[in-house]
Amino acid sequence: MVTGNMSLALPDKTEDEIDNYVKQFYRNFFDIIFETIKLLTISKDEVRKRMTKGNMSSLENYRKEGKSVVLAIGHVDNWELGADAYAIEDYPHVKGVYKVQSNKFFDNLMIRIRTRLGGGVYPMEETMERIRENMGNQTAIGLLADQYTPNRNAPMLKFLNRQTPVLTSVEMISRRFDFPVVYLRFMRLGMGRYQMICETLADNPKETEKYYITHKYFQLVEKDIYEQPDNWLWTHDRWKIKEEDDRKIRI
Repeated sequence: MVTGNMSLALPDKTEDEIDNYVKQFYRNFFDIIFETIKLLTISKDEVRKRMTKGNMSSLENYRKEGKSVVLAIGHVDNWELGADAYAIEDYPHVKGVYKVQSNKFFDNLMIRIRTRLGGGVYPMEETMERIRENMGNQTAIGLLADQYTPNRNAPMLKFLNRQTPVLTSVEMISRRFDFPVVYLRFMRLGMGRYQMICETLADNPKETEKYYITHKYFQLVEKDIYEQPDNWLWTHDRWKIKEEDDRKIRI
């Protein structure tokens, strides 16, 4: 699946280049697994060393203005370490939206990893209610929205060279509450070392055209993938719904 996904997403690459990307992807993938487990014991100072800050001016400005934001994140590099690194420093209420796992042990483990250093979590099904309850607090709501959606009515857009059903949660939440959207990216600098950088995706979401935020989010994720093809989560079966499925809305 990894090789097939890469071959379709990167048609200009040779077979040897794809093979090299696949090998490097698995090295990076297992690094991320071990780095994520390490979050159970790692110190805040070590997190700061592992995930340094690049240009974070957009988020700094919103923080100073007292505004809540939506953090739009992709499964590129170590998003778990990045979320913890951001929770340590900036917003007093950092909440990551997550899908509750059927395995209770694994679910509790991931909650512990994601909250141990100061962040919090919203179960996906309770997100809107939790946001309303927390409206009096300045909050950064982290959303990973580049994964597969089983929703048969999900809109389709061109992503990584294929028509793809996409989640619109970044757009839906930001427009509903008029929270600015900031794209937060993580760049691998070396083994166990990363840098986080942000840029404003939408300053006034309610003023944007329908699907603008969704388009922009996936363009930014795609750009990051093309710049570092071995660092996206290729093991995720992103295209379970085939592009021939004409029941989807094209956007």
